[in-house]
Amino acid sequence: MCNKLRLGIVGFGRIVELVHLPIIKSIEEIEVHGVFDITLERRVLAEKRGFSVYASLEEMLRSPIDAVLIATPPNSHFSLAVQALEAGKHLIVEKPVTVNAREATKLLQLARKVGKTVTVFQNRRYDGDFLLVKKVISEGMLGEILFVERRYDMFGTGDFFGVKSFHPSWRNEFHFGGGALMDWGVHLADQLLQLELGQIQELTSTSENLRWGKSEAEEYVHANMKLTNGILMSMCVNFGSAARANSWVVGGDKSTLQVVSDKEAYLYRKGAAPELIQVPDTKRHAGKEIYMSLVNHIQNLGDLAVPLEQAVETMTLLDAIRYSKLCNRRVEYGDFAVGTADGV
Repeated sequence: MCNKLRLGIVGFGRIVELVHLPIIKSIEEIEVHGVFDITLERRVLAEKRGFSVYASLEEMLRSPIDAVLIATPPNSHFSLAVQALEAGKHLIVEKPVTVNAREATKLLQLARKVGKTVTVFQNRRYDGDFLLVKKVISEGMLGEILFVERRYDMFGTGDFFGVKSFHPSWRNEFHFGGGALMDWGVHLADQLLQLELGQIQELTSTSENLRWGKSEAEEYVHANMKLTNGILMSMCVNFGSAARANSWVVGGDKSTLQVVSDKEAYLYRKGAAPELIQVPDTKRHAGKEIYMSLVNHIQNLGDLAVPLEQAVETMTLLDAIRYSKLCNRRVEYGDFAVGTADGV
């Protein structure tokens, strides 16, 4: 690597324009060496934005870049990542890293074989509400943890975010890796695992289409988990709700934390008035740590903020959630074969 990490971008969609580029531009150690997108319209736009454009992925991988950002629909992540790793490039992959744990595990094995760094853009680890939950738990403000409830609500599937030149409704289709579980459930699952409260023992789940009339993939998913230490966890994603709802409720034997939004949270103690708690403001360049850790890890100067091993764990949880729904029963965690269910 030269003085700067030379980055190639695969997929020039809105997630790159609105989320990744502002972060990349804020980091002196990274320069965008060029962009490849499957559509002519997005390549033309990238040129207008001042970026060099590659005519093909192969041309990009032959160029003197150090790393590749993969920001395409999830169903293409695995094949693109394999090609980049085999070409000797490091990787940062948009979430979800792949569409299942089987692919994620194969990617991990290949990365180790070729000796390249792979990280995943799980930027919701740096949201203020999640950082507050971690802080309150770690400081023992709630006492012994009894349960954790996590949910995310929005009104619509987010298909408006897709670019018009490439199948804008892909978030509504299983084939592309769309649906509530893969789009937002991956964030919630990652956050719950990062709380490190214990090992999952069993889970049950359900997922449904809410009849918007345009989505093949699920628009609602709910999972209940029991840990080996007795702690209960749940996660829910609802693409049919415009109501204001709690994003977190975390209960302990001393008090309960309620996070209403990214700006409002309360601590409840028995016999006392609710205490308003400040939620950290982390919106600007949230996830910058992931990029910086990639730069440092490549130079043997630090650990990754989001190691690929953790992404494998997250995908394993998503697989278990899908498997429970498919079998319509409680699943003993680990007592299912990844890859046995359609779409898993």
